[in-house]
Amino acid sequence: MKQRLFLILGLLFLSGFCFSQNIPEKIIGYIPSSSSTKLFQIQVGAFQSEQNAERTALQLDREGFMFTNEKHLDYTRVIISGIPANQVIRHLMKLRKMGFDEVIIREDSTRYTISEKWEITTPGSSYSSFEFNHDGNYIAVEDNTEEKDNRVYFGEYTMPARDTINLNNLGVLKIEGDNENDTSFSFSLHDEPEKEINFAAVKAEKMPESLELDLFCRTWKVINCTESDSVGLLLFISNAGTYFFTTPDGESNEISQWRWYNNKNEEFEYSHDNWQHYGRVKIVDLKRDHLELIDPGYFTSISGYSSAGMNYQWEFVPANK
Repeated sequence: MKQRLFLILGLLFLSGFCFSQNIPEKIIGYIPSSSSTKLFQIQVGAFQSEQNAERTALQLDREGFMFTNEKHLDYTRVIISGIPANQVIRHLMKLRKMGFDEVIIREDSTRYTISEKWEITTPGSSYSSFEFNHDGNYIAVEDNTEEKDNRVYFGEYTMPARDTINLNNLGVLKIEGDNENDTSFSFSLHDEPEKEINFAAVKAEKMPESLELDLFCRTWKVINCTESDSVGLLLFISNAGTYFFTTPDGESNEISQWRWYNNKNEEFEYSHDNWQHYGRVKIVDLKRDHLELIDPGYFTSISGYSSAGMNYQWEFVPANK
């Protein structure tokens, strides 16, 4: 009897020891019960250096984590948010495998965000695409075959749950199925909530991940420009290659495209007509809280380049500060 008791205790000790070896060594806060209905967040670091914060955020993004960067005093916290209680241990084990040995666990009060472009594949759909960024903005493009230019809707979105997206001034998307390449969802307009439309979509290909891409792809506000009428405009840039200027109330130009000029990620090209004509812009300064560009214009020696105004300078700050 004693031998059996010692054996059981030994097995319990061994399983507890093995479990402790697979999660971060130092955990501030507590691991919740798997039966809890609350959501939790795990803070993986707090950095005075923005570059270190961005490297950590990029590492998490590559592993598919939903995270936020949050300012606190002189530090930038990198936080994985929206974790159901029964998935906390799985997240901890994955973080330990990635090399994170000290974390903080808190109950989650942050919002969900996504960074995706969904291209609609359902025949006859009234929309051609929906796109979202981590700054909480969306673009919805109508598919009007009878009109030359499709209408573009721009605004803020919120996610009260992982499968629900409220598009301000437009409608509600409910995600029915989501895998690596395909998505299916239902959509209802705010003024017709009882009428649901079902869509199928494919996820647009994203550009190769990099620190510069993570910093660049967000919603920016123009605070200074050679063309003074542009001050106050918003610029939506996505990792799927969308480049979109709009007024704060959504009165916009047509959607444009962008791509890196080379692998140095110091210049990018843009086009308003599917690369029949295009321009090249130099990034003068790129930080999480500041973007400065210069558009030389008039590349007359290169076939296809646009004749935009010469040496236009642009200065931006995050739109949703």
